[in-house]
Amino acid sequence: MIMDRQEEIRSSYKIVVTSGPTREFIDSIRFLSNPSTGRMGYYVARAGVNTGYKVTYIHGPVPVKYSEVPGAENISVISTDDMLQSVLEKVTDNTVLIMAAAPADYKPEKKFENKLKKTENPDIRLIHNPDILLSVQQHIKDKKLQNVVLIGFAAELQNPYEYALSKLERKNLDMILLNDLGKPECGFGTETNELTVIRKNKTHTKWSMDSKERLGYKIIQEVEEWLA
Repeated sequence: MIMDRQEEIRSSYKIVVTSGPTREFIDSIRFLSNPSTGRMGYYVARAGVNTGYKVTYIHGPVPVKYSEVPGAENISVISTDDMLQSVLEKVTDNTVLIMAAAPADYKPEKKFENKLKKTENPDIRLIHNPDILLSVQQHIKDKKLQNVVLIGFAAELQNPYEYALSKLERKNLDMILLNDLGKPECGFGTETNELTVIRKNKTHTKWSMDSKERLGYKIIQEVEEWLA
């Protein structure tokens, strides 16, 4: 029996999806983070499983309902460094990495051991977290990996298309999904999104506002068309 191209793709590629925020602790209870709920990444991972892929779902601190994708390998992390380590362990030959997470860009240079008191006036210096996608690019070179597809997200308010295109080129991605945070009912914590997919060859398609669940399937379909 001859396997068609779609079946061949689903049997030979695995999908790694990152989702949700990360937390960078200042002291024992306070941290830097963002409002990401992980809803978009959850639905991408679920669509991947339901379409027939082997999926690894790596998520930060998300609500319980977005913490486990049935049928996927589920990995819970806290910090950006934790997420990076898990991603590097899971990206091998024939991997599609979909970076739907919103990892913190900065972390405190020093974490205070105990809870800071109101009477204290700490000097908190922030340093850059590692860039996960750029780190994966280096990982691909170091390990001489083959057939790795990198897909990023860009959540922007100012000059969104220009910034997303710049990110696509700077990080050498195969495609990027632009989420214009200036649009109503889009972005963190919403049930819907309006995404524009921009591909490595500079073609782009703007998708109509839709539920994140349906967009998850659209993203998987876009991946399959890219690989076909």
